[in-house]
Amino acid sequence: MMNKTTRRPQYILITKNGKERTSNVTDAKIIRAVYEINDNGYVTIEKCIPVKVMKEAECFAMTFYRDSRVAAYFRVRKTVLRMIKTGLSCDAAADIMCNFFQSAELPDMTSWTCEELRPASSESKSSLCVDGEDFRYFNSADVLAALENIIDGKSVWMLYDFTGDNGGYINIRRSGDDLTQAAKYKVEVVRWTEPEATGYRSVISDAGYLRKCLWNLVDGDSFPDPTSEWESFDVTDYFQRLTFRFLNEEDKPDNNERKI
Repeated sequence: MMNKTTRRPQYILITKNGKERTSNVTDAKIIRAVYEINDNGYVTIEKCIPVKVMKEAECFAMTFYRDSRVAAYFRVRKTVLRMIKTGLSCDAAADIMCNFFQSAELPDMTSWTCEELRPASSESKSSLCVDGEDFRYFNSADVLAALENIIDGKSVWMLYDFTGDNGGYINIRRSGDDLTQAAKYKVEVVRWTEPEATGYRSVISDAGYLRKCLWNLVDGDSFPDPTSEWESFDVTDYFQRLTFRFLNEEDKPDNNERKI
């Protein structure tokens, strides 16, 4: 008969500022590493098979830092998010990390702060995703064609995302599947401004206006001017709730998924 240690999914314990890694992980080793945080700099417990949170969203690591922060790391498609809680004691950090190790349990993160980890480089990089399919190579015409397919009812949603000094994204989703009725489009725009990101949402029925907004964004990195049609939202709070921008509104965690 297999014991619990044999059945447990593999974990990696990382210490000594990332210089030491071991797959021989125990509760005792985690606790010792946490209490030796001044020497270790940070301690990470990494799950080789990440915890599925909801569709295409997974938690793959927990880290305790010397400055008393605990961070949970999530991957959502190509995006990495970090949920952070400050001012934790070694006891509290050890409990969180041991629970993650023993049963893949995630703490209540209601009051935690969310960060999206983006490249520090100012070099602009873009990505295009349509109905869950990533485009490896694309140009401006492909982005605009993706919108036309949504307007024609051939596609449901698209996400155009780009980094750099003027980085951000636009997410467009067709509302309703009755092609005999006038279409409406749920549009969300986020700009990664410093020190705080800005986000706006709107439901648009004017396809010509939507084409203009997307063209200005693709061709000149010019975001739509917020008008009374656009509703601002708290980008930080939006990500804190892990309501990820490219998940379907109907997506619900199943019995095998963890709730946060």
